[in-house]
Amino acid sequence: MASALALAKLTKKNTNVFHVLSDEKLPSRQKLTFNLLKNSSGNDSIYTGTITEICGESGSGKTQLCMYLSICVQKPIDAGGLNSKVIYIHSEGDFPIKRFLQMVNAFKINNPKLQNMKFSDNLILKKVFNVNQLIYVLQKGLPDLLKEPNSPKVLIIDSVAALLRSEYDSWNERLSLLHQLANEIWKLANIFGMAVFCVNQVSGSNKSNQIKGLDIPSLGLLWSNILTTRLKVSRKPSESTGPTTRALELIFSSYHPHVCNNFLISENGVELL
Repeated sequence: MASALALAKLTKKNTNVFHVLSDEKLPSRQKLTFNLLKNSSGNDSIYTGTITEICGESGSGKTQLCMYLSICVQKPIDAGGLNSKVIYIHSEGDFPIKRFLQMVNAFKINNPKLQNMKFSDNLILKKVFNVNQLIYVLQKGLPDLLKEPNSPKVLIIDSVAALLRSEYDSWNERLSLLHQLANEIWKLANIFGMAVFCVNQVSGSNKSNQIKGLDIPSLGLLWSNILTTRLKVSRKPSESTGPTTRALELIFSSYHPHVCNNFLISENGVELL
């Protein structure tokens, strides 16, 4: 009961600052074209000043999508990008730099006009080992960096849930840290105007939920309240020996219609079907 009350108090305390993107605010924001969100409305963009969650089970392709996004944001504005550096904070193992460079090479082949772009030079990598380190980087390290000319417009955190899941047994301690983390991420999106992407995992749902495809993202209501958009990545059953078909579904968004598109992850990177 006490834990539920603590959650209610924290949620109520921050209701006035949690972000809801209105149509009136969209024109003042820059947009990143993300072809996996292609839909009949013609809006396939993700905007700066928003927080997007990419959730899914282990092995669904979340990190692959994040690397793909870290390439897309660097494209010139007239090519659908943000002409921006990207900060990529990772928490599990080493950053897969060989795979990133493989995706960059394939991207350049498909986009000859971007042959001279140095994508790896505009990728700012930071490794964190626990939530306190992540909060420190967001609170102390990034604001100074964002005050510089041509500062990064995009932040990717891969992954938030892994840090909270692996280190803290106390529910109250995890809730307090999640509250601090959510506040820092909210400020980076809403005060500094960054497009923030956060990787989340799905919790261990029961079999009936798995059958119905109702896997529940981790981190709970407090976390969900700061999100502008939630995207879910999943693998689709297949008997073929080729690349696994995956789906990217937009679960909710304050500015985007529902969409679910199939895609492949191959040597060439991420390909919309």
